[in-house]
Amino acid sequence: MRIGFIAVAAAASLTGLALAKQQSPTPEGSTVWEVPAEAKAVPNAVEATPEALVAGAELYKKHCVMCHGETGKGDGPATQFMKPAPPDITVAGVKARMTDGEIFYKISTGKRPMPPMNKKLSETERWQVVHHVRTLQQ
Repeated sequence: MRIGFIAVAAAASLTGLALAKQQSPTPEGSTVWEVPAEAKAVPNAVEATPEALVAGAELYKKHCVMCHGETGKGDGPATQFMKPAPPDITVAGVKARMTDGEIFYKISTGKRPMPPMNKKLSETERWQVVHHVRTLQQ
């Protein structure tokens, strides 16, 4: 019984270390969501056509606005129930730092409290949302 407890405690510690590595603190005290380099390097597979931009905006409104807010500032109505609130994805530093592949990865995999969207949205739809997020960063 004691060995089982030790194994569970060790697994919890390793999980905590993995999460700490994935979320490193920034100078402002918030955490940065680390994304694998290979995911960052993936180019957007969908052309930024007017149709793709409209589709991305509709998908964002349906799946993202509640938390991220209409303009991406992390001020959606659901944020009153979550700590921490989503970060403002419209600031210049975020735009410069995040590649399309990184945004796609984050949409696809999620990170609590954000659910992964890889089962709700097709690959094309997720790339369309990436295009919409880029319009919020203008």
